[in-house]
Amino acid sequence: MGCTEWVELNQKNKPQSNAIATGVFTLLATGMYHAATLYDPGYRNEEWAYSRSNTAVLVTLMLFHIAAIVGSLAGWILIERYAKKQINFVTMSFVIVGCTVSIAVPHSLIAVAFARSLMGVAHGLAYLLVLVHGGEIVIKELRGVIMAAINFCVISGALIGGIVNPVDLESLTAHQFLGIIGLTYMLLAFFLNLMLCYESPVFLLQRNHDAEALRSMLKLRNESTESWEIRNEMTEFKTMLSEDATTSRSIFMDGNLRPLALVALGKVASVLSFNYAVNTVKANVIDEVLDSSATTTTDIRLSIVILMSIRMVVGMGAMFAVDVLGRRALQLVSICSTGLVLVAMGIVYLATDSITPDIGMALFVACEVGASLGLTFIPDVLCSEAFNTKKKALSIAVVQVLEQILHLIVFGVVYWWDFAVYDRYGVTLLVAGLPILGIGYVLYRKLPETSKMSIRQARIEFYKREGIVFGGSKNSVEVLYD
Repeated sequence: MGCTEWVELNQKNKPQSNAIATGVFTLLATGMYHAATLYDPGYRNEEWAYSRSNTAVLVTLMLFHIAAIVGSLAGWILIERYAKKQINFVTMSFVIVGCTVSIAVPHSLIAVAFARSLMGVAHGLAYLLVLVHGGEIVIKELRGVIMAAINFCVISGALIGGIVNPVDLESLTAHQFLGIIGLTYMLLAFFLNLMLCYESPVFLLQRNHDAEALRSMLKLRNESTESWEIRNEMTEFKTMLSEDATTSRSIFMDGNLRPLALVALGKVASVLSFNYAVNTVKANVIDEVLDSSATTTTDIRLSIVILMSIRMVVGMGAMFAVDVLGRRALQLVSICSTGLVLVAMGIVYLATDSITPDIGMALFVACEVGASLGLTFIPDVLCSEAFNTKKKALSIAVVQVLEQILHLIVFGVVYWWDFAVYDRYGVTLLVAGLPILGIGYVLYRKLPETSKMSIRQARIEFYKREGIVFGGSKNSVEVLYD
């Protein structure tokens, strides 16, 4: 497919990305609050943390991830019972209240903790919703790029939060500024949800609303009449649902354990490459080169800007390539390059204290480029297409809960560390890099290629024990359960 054809295809199918735009704006807002546990913005020096114990500050920051777990589990319950538009309004209300509290009471620890909790719940809800909804409504030619954009929005939010948090704005605190941006996002999200959020045909067919499902499909495909392609898709959805009707709801039965394990491993590798500990090492080394204080609260930390900008620029290129080059190839290249650099740097830091910051910065920039190629966003793409429809919401929620637990563990352990010696750098990088390489090997052997497959075909590939597709795409014939 040429560039012109791709642009035309994307424009014709714009209603599909518009339908998940509310969740995307929500993740842009919540991603700004997620930044606090990805990088050290010097919260100990902010007014809400004055005269507070380190434990109180730690718990306040961790509440985002604890609440995200609650949001994910609540989303699993809600998404089975209510329409996406209704859930979006609930999610937006959490964000609006959280942003309002951030603006009104930015100097109170209790208010900051409350706001971060609300944003965490919204984060868990929105993430689950857009993965389930997007996977069911997007055409196979664009599913990769649109679902990868979800993680890109979280990264974008983290970039804004990472830039704003350390800055003294005099008239506004960081939390007030983030709250104002978040409310702006919610204003846009409200109108998008009101006018452009179309329900998933799969959701409607599950409830025997065939006529509504067809109307929704026509709107999502930007068609006025039922074409052969739409009729074919609707037939495949019905076939998929009839297959799933004979299975249980347990996420550990009917072959679901295999895709659950593969997607979970991808998410583990994502967190290992992009967490508070690894990011702190990278930022500190770059700060040495830039001769900037790692704990300043008055200036933008250029190290954070550099690292996050690389993730955004390279990630955007990879995002547009995921449907062309495939999920598997991008993820394996990303995992192997990231793991090798982390392990190599870990060994160097443990073996010698003489490595210059310039070399360290160059290698970490290379590591960031490699990690941006798909390590963090491919698991989201796979979440949208790997699971049985009866098990999808809970399966994705479990993967999200695992992600949040890993962030909690890393942040809770490393928050107390003083990164003053290279040995600690080495241990951190080795502990992150070695498991990533192990996960890369498992995914190389077991992960199928699902680009340009319908959602039913992709799901079948994950359930197969033998004969899975490793490159390109082909039609699957039957489900082979474990």
